[in-house]
Amino acid sequence: ADQGMFEYMGYGNPAEMDSEMGLPVLLRTVLPAGLTGLMLSAYFSAIMSTADSCLMAASGNVVTDILERFLPLEGDDKKTLRTSQVATLAIGAIALFIAMNMQNVLDLMLLSYAFMVSGLFVPVLGAMYWKRSTPTAAFWGMLLGGGTTMTLILLDITLPFGLDANIAGISISALSFIILSYVTPPKINPAIVAVMTNEKHEQAQGATFH
Repeated sequence: ADQGMFEYMGYGNPAEMDSEMGLPVLLRTVLPAGLTGLMLSAYFSAIMSTADSCLMAASGNVVTDILERFLPLEGDDKKTLRTSQVATLAIGAIALFIAMNMQNVLDLMLLSYAFMVSGLFVPVLGAMYWKRSTPTAAFWGMLLGGGTTMTLILLDITLPFGLDANIAGISISALSFIILSYVTPPKINPAIVAVMTNEKHEQAQGATFH
């Protein structure tokens, strides 16, 4: 743009150009009309394929992890399908509202990554390597960690010593995860209990025969 590449389109000054328009304007300037349409189709196809996957994953998580705890959906496929459709529509509407009010994709991605890192880092590691961890501790660790980071970022709160908001979120997540893991009882998997019961029963039978 410094050499006037986009000047005929009204983008003579690089500071006036939206960074999100860089690739579309470049394609329109460099490529002929047919190839420009083809490239833009591929561009938007990649965006849509990612967006619909994220939308379906989000609605599935909401229905499975949240709504099924409060609604009698188990065993009713028709009701589960209808609930999933409503959840998909609601999440899509929320995403559209956010996209209309926050048009900088990079900032939105950084916010989502900050929420995921501060919320998921400690619970995932704890679930993998700490036997005392509980589902309740993981849930509140994710919620409090991600919520702390998002609150600090959105309210533009500056931490002492110039610490990043993610540090505070991860610290809150770790603290709540550890405390709640000791306070709440661990969830016992029925399959594991059945296997252990069978093993004890077989050992008792073997001892009887001997």
